[in-house]
Amino acid sequence: MRTLLRSSNVVYVGSQRGGADRRAVMPSSPGITALVLIVHGRREKALLVSDCGIYSKAVWVPKAMVTIEQPSERGVLVATMSKAFAEQKDLHPRFIDPELFNQATREVLDRAVARAARKRNFYRGHRSPHARHDSQNLFA
Repeated sequence: MRTLLRSSNVVYVGSQRGGADRRAVMPSSPGITALVLIVHGRREKALLVSDCGIYSKAVWVPKAMVTIEQPSERGVLVATMSKAFAEQKDLHPRFIDPELFNQATREVLDRAVARAARKRNFYRGHRSPHARHDSQNLFA
């Protein structure tokens, strides 16, 4: 009869988590959102914007309450703000009808929509499997 002894240098596979498992990515800013807004008017301390491109649905937003990543190009901008403030102003990530604009503005709008979606995903903690990470070796 043989008796098997458990050795301390043997690694048993099963209930242990291996090194290949990925750690969960936590949302970086769960109370923040990024929206594409159309600028309809400007004042020194506020912007008249809409999330649909229709002037009659525009609201005044204090500049102090939003972060604009780039200057407005053709009246289209991506603004970061708290979700609570966006809801208070009835601003949402909506579909902006590209038919309201000429071709050049449509191209700007398409880029802004993609940029805002990436930012919202980043704030939620989602990562694209194709996104380049800073730790990747660019010279490999």
